[in-house]
Amino acid sequence: EFALKEELTSFALGLAALQRVRVVNEQRLLQLSPLAQRRDVKSEWLAGFPYSLAHASSVAENLARLIENPPPKKGLITDLDNTLWSGIIGEAGVSEISWDLDHHSQGNGLYQQLLKTLAEEGVLIAAASKNDPGIVEELAQREDLILPLDRVFPFEVSWGSKAQAVERVIATWNVGPDSVVFVDDDALELAEVQTAHPQVTCLRFPRQDPAAQFQFLVDLRDLFGRSKISEEDQIRLESIKAGAKLRTASNDAAGFSEALLEQADAEITFSLQKDVDDTRALELLNKTNQFNLNGRRYSDSTWQQHLAKNDTFLLTASYKDRFGALGKIAVLTGRRNGKVLAVDSWVMSCRAFARRIEHQCLKFLFDNLDCNVISFDYLQTPKNSPLGSFLRGILKHQPPPSPEISKDNFAEVCPKLFHRVREVRE
Repeated sequence: EFALKEELTSFALGLAALQRVRVVNEQRLLQLSPLAQRRDVKSEWLAGFPYSLAHASSVAENLARLIENPPPKKGLITDLDNTLWSGIIGEAGVSEISWDLDHHSQGNGLYQQLLKTLAEEGVLIAAASKNDPGIVEELAQREDLILPLDRVFPFEVSWGSKAQAVERVIATWNVGPDSVVFVDDDALELAEVQTAHPQVTCLRFPRQDPAAQFQFLVDLRDLFGRSKISEEDQIRLESIKAGAKLRTASNDAAGFSEALLEQADAEITFSLQKDVDDTRALELLNKTNQFNLNGRRYSDSTWQQHLAKNDTFLLTASYKDRFGALGKIAVLTGRRNGKVLAVDSWVMSCRAFARRIEHQCLKFLFDNLDCNVISFDYLQTPKNSPLGSFLRGILKHQPPPSPEISKDNFAEVCPKLFHRVREVRE
């Protein structure tokens, strides 16, 4: 029996290692369909179908989840008292709050453990709490904390509105509210945040119900679950902290100052390799909204077909400076037609804004793909005003459908660029 299990596990491991293959979680299937309820002997003898309809339905539900593959949430904002730990720190004191089995508060400990794992996988974790900042800083020194508080950023600890605190966190992260989860044990606080931010997923931490706490953790895991952890996921928190330092160091309200950009010691690495297994490029195209040429999304198959054509190109850009590395943050793709380059899709992570990376991308295309004109399949969407503003700044007027930029025109309006430029070649 164990030999058969070894063969099956080895086979499943080989499948799961493939880039575009996903495997149904066995534990989830066991929860939905226990083994004793799967077999239908009568159906097998009469029709050759050995499974009960309930089990077939559970299998279909799990397969549908894999096919639908909703994008994971990016950030979680948590309350502190009676959520991250049991007890009210301002009343009980730092030494009396708990999150362990001895105090029957292991649900809080498991919640901390899950947040620690999510943080290690690149999920952004922040705190929004009505509390005394000094007491929270004192608690951060406790050595038995499961979730290191240096993994929590930003810390919005004050006596003000939690809805406003959530707004400030989202602005610091520069992510869409639909990719954020807010957790609190207080129904009124949840209602306030939900009213002010209807796109945020608000979940109540169930304090006194162990079964509900277990289900809460399962639901939370599902909201953030992903099949692969990329380099960009792992450095996301540090890049956001670096961006905050960069904004603090800049005195230019409209963007980073000229002097700061010159002193940033920035380096951009470009690649023209059409790598169909580059999941980060496809992820950026399918998740980026603000700096997005037209909102076009690609499935795995359409992306492969696009890259397989001889006349298509793919440009990816990675960035780092003295404040930190951002990883791969920009993708452009399109078609070559003589001296004209047609850009079908162009996205850039919001973490890379105001660093003149978009200018460097166009300069690289003009310099390396032997083109005199670049046309853009531009379509205004409800969220892509940053890209529209960039085109308007280059063209000096509102961009029309399919705007074009010539090499000479770009050279006239391009600001000074301070990046070191590298190219990755095969």
